[in-house]
Amino acid sequence: MTHNIHRAVIATCLAALAVAAPAFGASSHKVKMDTYDHTGKTVGTHISAVIKGKPFGTCKMTGTLVIPKSNMTWKCTKGTFKLVATGTSGASDDAKGTWKIVKGSGTRGLKGMTGKGTFYGKLSAGVFHYRGTVKY
Repeated sequence: MTHNIHRAVIATCLAALAVAAPAFGASSHKVKMDTYDHTGKTVGTHISAVIKGKPFGTCKMTGTLVIPKSNMTWKCTKGTFKLVATGTSGASDDAKGTWKIVKGSGTRGLKGMTGKGTFYGKLSAGVFHYRGTVKY
């Protein structure tokens, strides 16, 4: 019976380590992503753009914009994730604000990703720049 208890304890410990392993292996990445070739579009509250840069490569972003908040889904080569951006815009058509990864939204190679940063750009041109840090 003691042998079975030891097996159960070891199995439980191994299962816990397997679940926690991705968090221990997460590394930090600087975000430097920009809309590509003026592809940003807004139709009503729907937004979309092609965004390229580091660390995600090429991403197709879709989402909704109800000022001051944007809810976005980024489909990238490494996986898909969601982020929420909150910002302001001024008379000169400038926009700026902050963004944060939605907890638990990452898939494939971006599963368990966390992160936050800032953005700035021009609303009418659909050109935006995202800077920050993510861990995955």
